[in-house]
Amino acid sequence: MGEGVVKIRPQFAYSRSRWLVTPMKSGAYRPWLIERGSLTKRLQSKTQHFHVRALHVHHHSPYLDEARLLGLPPHQQALLREVMLMDDQIPLVFAHSVLPHKSLRGPWQGLSKMGNRPLGAALFADHRVVRTPLQYKKIAKHHVLFRQVAKYLGAMPPAIWARRSIFQLRAGDRQHAIMVTEVFLPAVLGLK
Repeated sequence: MGEGVVKIRPQFAYSRSRWLVTPMKSGAYRPWLIERGSLTKRLQSKTQHFHVRALHVHHHSPYLDEARLLGLPPHQQALLREVMLMDDQIPLVFAHSVLPHKSLRGPWQGLSKMGNRPLGAALFADHRVVRTPLQYKKIAKHHVLFRQVAKYLGAMPPAIWARRSIFQLRAGDRQHAIMVTEVFLPAVLGLK
């Protein structure tokens, strides 16, 4: 391989990365997908035993479309955090967050040590945080996030809905940004 050529590993180079501005034909998932407030708060109000189960926290390159949206070079590592939002032992939402290292300084330096605490609660507690418009995608077995969820759940429906957005915080002359993707699992539809 010649100099200056970056080899992209196939698991990070999925081409079907087009996300929608409206969750068309999302059926019963729609109210969950379009919720602009704190998903954590909504789940807490609808469940008896809400908790966050940390699944995987590691430093790695984000997926290509995530890196692009966050303005990161394709090879640059970030802190990737994957958690399951649960009601007792029932998984409701799989959350995948990309926290660039430069955003984990200053006011967000504690976000790298959230453990089993909900990231959303910390983000929505700060009135300075601005959220970009939500993007939506119906994902199926070809999508890397679908495969990530399947590792933890086993049996999966043919397709599930996801949404993502970027949370931004300006502190002094620095702009901090992190991306949060939430994959809604069928059990969330049973919540009243």
